[in-house]
Amino acid sequence: MNTASSSSNSWTVRLGWEHTHREMLAALIFLHLVEQRGNRWSLEHVEELVATSSDPEILFIPFYYDEQDLEKYLFRGDLRGKWLVNLAFEQMHFACGRSYLLPDGRFARDEMVHCAWGDRFRNLLIEHGIPPERIRMTGHPRFDIYSHPELLYTRAELAAQFGLDPERMWILVPHNFNFAFVSKQLIQQLAARRYHVTDEFVEGVRLARDAFKEMVDELADAFPDAELILRVHPAGYEDESHYRNGLQNKRRITAIAQYDIANWITQAALTIVWNSTSAMEAMVAGRPVVSYEPFPFAERFDFDVNRIVPTFSRKDDLFEVVGSLPDPKLTYDWELFEQWYRYRDGRNLERLADVVREAQTSPESFASRTKGVGLKGSLRRLRRPPEAAHAPPARPLAEAVRSLSARPLEQFLR
Repeated sequence: MNTASSSSNSWTVRLGWEHTHREMLAALIFLHLVEQRGNRWSLEHVEELVATSSDPEILFIPFYYDEQDLEKYLFRGDLRGKWLVNLAFEQMHFACGRSYLLPDGRFARDEMVHCAWGDRFRNLLIEHGIPPERIRMTGHPRFDIYSHPELLYTRAELAAQFGLDPERMWILVPHNFNFAFVSKQLIQQLAARRYHVTDEFVEGVRLARDAFKEMVDELADAFPDAELILRVHPAGYEDESHYRNGLQNKRRITAIAQYDIANWITQAALTIVWNSTSAMEAMVAGRPVVSYEPFPFAERFDFDVNRIVPTFSRKDDLFEVVGSLPDPKLTYDWELFEQWYRYRDGRNLERLADVVREAQTSPESFASRTKGVGLKGSLRRLRRPPEAAHAPPARPLAEAVRSLSARPLEQFLR
C-alpha cells in the first residue's frame, strides 16, 4: 500500500490494472492527482483488487461485464460502503461484442458507477438498463498521456535502445489481429457470455493479418529509407514472435512490444492501422494516421474507427499517402470521433479523480450494499492469483507517481 498525507476525509483509492504497457502511464497520472489531493492509494492487478479494510475505499475496476466478474475479482472482503467504479476499457467495439461488453446484472445496475468516454457509450449504457445517475462522463484516460510528454522516451532514446535510425522516417503499424490466434475453446467461452464471434469474423481477421504481412513487406521494398515498426497488441493472444521470424532478412522492419505505444505514435511520421483504436490516440496526438482495410470488415461488423480515419483498400493508394509524407493532407471525421470521445483537453484523469471527490463528499449515495460475495466452488478452485512479477516494485512505483515519471519503472515497463 502506498500512502499520501492523510486528512480526516481521505479515502483509499484502489486502482485495478491488467495490461502493463496499455495502462501504466495513465495510471501514473491518475495516482499522482489522487496523491496530490491527499488520498492513500494502491495499484493492484485486477485479480487481487479486493476490499480489505473498514476504511473508506473506492475501487476502480478496468472492466465489468457480468456477475462472473463479480465472482472472479471481487469475491473477497466486505464491499459494503465501498464505491466500485467500472472504467470500461472497451467502449468502442464491434457490434457483435456489444451484448458482452455492456455490463449486465443487478450488481452493475444497482451498486456500481460506470465511466463513459463520450455520449455514444453513455447512451448505449442507458439503453442497456444502467441508470443515468450511475454514469460519469470522464473521457478516455489514455488521451491525457499526450499532454504529458515528460512520461515518454525521446526519439534518441528509443533509437538507441532498439537499433533504429533517428534520422529516418518511422512508420508505425499496430497489429490488432487477436482473433486470428484464439482457440475454439475461448470462442465458445465468449459465446457463452454473449460475444457473438462467428467463423466469418475470425476468417476476416486472419485474411487481414496475412494481407498486413504482405503490405508491410512491400512497403519496406517501396520505401527502403523508412523504419517500419510493427507493434503487437499487448492485450491479446498474438505475440511478436509470430512476426519476428519472418523479419530476419529485413533490416528496416522491427517488431517491438516494449513500452507504451504512445512513445511510438508520437515519433511516427505515419501510423497505419487495420481497425485499432490506437488510431484515435494518434489523432489526439496530432500525428498522421490512416487505416488499411484490404477486405471489407469494419462496415460489415459495425466498427467506427474506419469511418473516422481515412481508410484505403488498395496498397497503391496507401503507398501514395506514405510518399506524400511529411505532409499527407489527411482529413478525419471529428464529429463522429467526438460522439465516442467527448474530451481531448488533457483533463480526463482529473474528471476521474473528481469521482473520488464525489465519493468523499457523498459517501452513501452510490456505495455498495453487498456484505460479501461468495465464489462458486468450481470457480474458486480454478482461480489462481497472478504471478508476483506482475506487480510493480513498491518503491519505484511510489517514486514514479510522486515525480510523474516513468523512468523509475523502466525495467518493469519493458
